[in-house]
Amino acid sequence: MTFPVKIDATKLMYRFFIIPGVTSTWVDSRTVQSFNLAPGTYSFQVGSGYYADFSFIVTATGVIDYSSTFSSFLSGRGTSTLSIDGLQVTLDARYLSGSGVLLVVPLTDADWISFATVMVPASYYSVQQGSGEVADFSFKLGVDGHWSYSAAYDVGAGGFLAGNGTSTLTFFGYPVLVDARAAGGAGVTIVPIWGMPFNTTSVEYVCLLPAASFSLLVRSGVVSAASFALASNGTFSIAPGSTSLLALDTFHGLRRISAIAPL
Repeated sequence: MTFPVKIDATKLMYRFFIIPGVTSTWVDSRTVQSFNLAPGTYSFQVGSGYYADFSFIVTATGVIDYSSTFSSFLSGRGTSTLSIDGLQVTLDARYLSGSGVLLVVPLTDADWISFATVMVPASYYSVQQGSGEVADFSFKLGVDGHWSYSAAYDVGAGGFLAGNGTSTLTFFGYPVLVDARAAGGAGVTIVPIWGMPFNTTSVEYVCLLPAASFSLLVRSGVVSAASFALASNGTFSIAPGSTSLLALDTFHGLRRISAIAPL
């Protein structure tokens, strides 16, 4: 036996959700969705690999129930409509270069986050600053509406995040000056950072999140072989195959990556 149940996730920042074992594809969260659900316990997923830290129950009489622990972000107990109101928290990626961070897929320009609110708790979140390149760290949103992450990532410890134990998570990133004047191109941008403009001066100041590989693009449509990495402790390193193309030094206290050969 199944019962008609509605799920209202319209207040959340995510454009889609999944009910594992029920929906075979993405469901649009921008409208209230209707399902026929059998009595049982269900989970909620906001993206590939992102399982929220809560579950809800459809009772034997077809109404919604859930733990009182989740009452700060769920409503609808005893009715046939579950409202996922979310936690009033903030992701602030305005310090970063490019369009911000990507939290979930499917991917469109609308999915990139510069400043966004209202989310569900999850023990594991990660982001991308460039399409297909997952940053080298993760963080958690507790059911209490507070962010948490490794203390080593905090700006107070020389890291790149702020907001541990609060409702606002700020991505500061690590700054670096990229000087591609010797590359012989028409300018410079960093691949795969999404939304970063092509700077025709060939000099670019960027704020990056830790990730395994970044490359220089100095002419339209051609990604060069010059690449570098950024560790979570803020250490920049030139890729082994790029040491004849790039050099790393410090300029007025700022880390600088310079092209030293045509690219």
